[in-house]
Amino acid sequence: MKKVLLIILALALFGSCKKNVLDIVPTDRISENTIWTDATLPQLFINSQYNYLKSGFADDIQYFGDDSYSQFDLGGYQTVARGSLSPSTVNNLSSYFNYWNTAYTAIRNFNIFFQKIDETPIPDEQKNQMKAEVKFLRAFVYSKLICNYGGVPIVEKVYTLNEQLTGLKRNSYAECVAYILKDIDESIGVLPDQQTGANLGRASADAARALKSRVLLYYASPLNNPTNDKTRWQAASDAALELINGNRYSLYNNFHGLFIGEPNNEAIFSRYYSTDVSHNVGSASAPVGSGGNGHRVPSQNLVDAFEMTSGIIPVINGVRNPDPLNTYNESNPYVNRDPRFYATALYNGATYKGRTIQPYKDGLDFLGNDATPTGYYLYKFIDQNLPVATTNPYTYPWHYFRLAEIYLNYAEAQYNLGDEVEARLYINKVRARTGVDMPPITETGTALFTRLVHECQVEFAMEGHRYYDVRRWKIAPQTEVRPIQGFQVTKNSDNSFTYNRVNLLPRVWDDKFYYLPISFENVQSSGGSLEQNPGY
Repeated sequence: MKKVLLIILALALFGSCKKNVLDIVPTDRISENTIWTDATLPQLFINSQYNYLKSGFADDIQYFGDDSYSQFDLGGYQTVARGSLSPSTVNNLSSYFNYWNTAYTAIRNFNIFFQKIDETPIPDEQKNQMKAEVKFLRAFVYSKLICNYGGVPIVEKVYTLNEQLTGLKRNSYAECVAYILKDIDESIGVLPDQQTGANLGRASADAARALKSRVLLYYASPLNNPTNDKTRWQAASDAALELINGNRYSLYNNFHGLFIGEPNNEAIFSRYYSTDVSHNVGSASAPVGSGGNGHRVPSQNLVDAFEMTSGIIPVINGVRNPDPLNTYNESNPYVNRDPRFYATALYNGATYKGRTIQPYKDGLDFLGNDATPTGYYLYKFIDQNLPVATTNPYTYPWHYFRLAEIYLNYAEAQYNLGDEVEARLYINKVRARTGVDMPPITETGTALFTRLVHECQVEFAMEGHRYYDVRRWKIAPQTEVRPIQGFQVTKNSDNSFTYNRVNLLPRVWDDKFYYLPISFENVQSSGGSLEQNPGY
């Protein structure tokens, strides 16, 4: 902890996550004193802080949960799955999940900003806008911290190099939520509802409203709301409905296009890239037969969740659903599936760059050291019209918040408030989007909640929600003990195919895994006052 919080900010204006005015790739470093005596540098300082929000394109977000599989231990993926996570191994995780050090570096920067901003030669109105922007960023960072660790220390002081951190203690989850909400509400009161043009990608009031919706939903969820306090569900409902009622967003009519940069009105807050600051999701995840590395591959666990076009869930817990209306065919498993499946995964027989995916022996995409072990490749974030080579810059955005999440947040809150009609209405809005057109669900009671869980699983596949959702719902003891599975594809002499289900990664569950441990070094640096999460 001391090591992290006492890092002196180098004040490098990192290549920003934004485009246009926010696309800054500096060639030099600027002294702290220069920043706060200049009229333009403080905004560039703020721009650099967006890097701390992290992005799924660069931070191994898809490796966690049961969405995917990696045969490599990227970001400590197998450490989590095998149950060997501990205060000494948590540093093996990618910084997206082991977010402690990253977050407190950002928080120190935010605290420096609030300590210095009033001294700058900037008009008050502009200062207020900047303060609101930083409050949103701080709320975002703290929200990620509490998702991973539970209650964390709220730190507003800028510690000096020689200052001791002994005695630093964690605030409760509820105290952290209150702190986050205060920042969010204050930013909403100042920021414009939406950002456009050169400011696209910068914090907005709607981005803050979306963050508020997620924070309140998590706060109301069983993991953090053991008494099922209905006032929390009402607050979550109100936050989602406020954004919905603004009528500024709509579900996009091309599900795959939504994730490869097509202009749309569904994204609420996104991280933007440019040719100077790009990502490599294409080369990292495209099929090996086309020159990709085949990372972030969908699991069979995920594929099983995609319904038949009739609305029947084809496979439950690895076993064919015995419903007599289930038309799932083990010999031809990819016909008549939810259209979101075809927008998410590349499978045996799928078309990619004018050729057929071949994940069977002697096929172009057969299992090998760098090929898919599950029988699938990622398609959700892949634009097959772009070259795969690592030298090709991918510039389309990563969406932090989009309208479908707000709809399903609202549906979940309404379900827990007892209004199943309203819950079904908003789940079905997501299912009925043009291009998906899945039949409406009609279930009631616990079966309705099961359908909500399924809807979140397929709608947000590989977007980083699943890992947190199963924990906040407290269904992880059931979902996280199932092994990660894949399909072994065999091409027969008559050109038919056989699909054999294989276990790729055994997994274990312990209730301590609801939250990550705090690293041994951070606990030690506090003199023991920083309380470790239970069970570690």
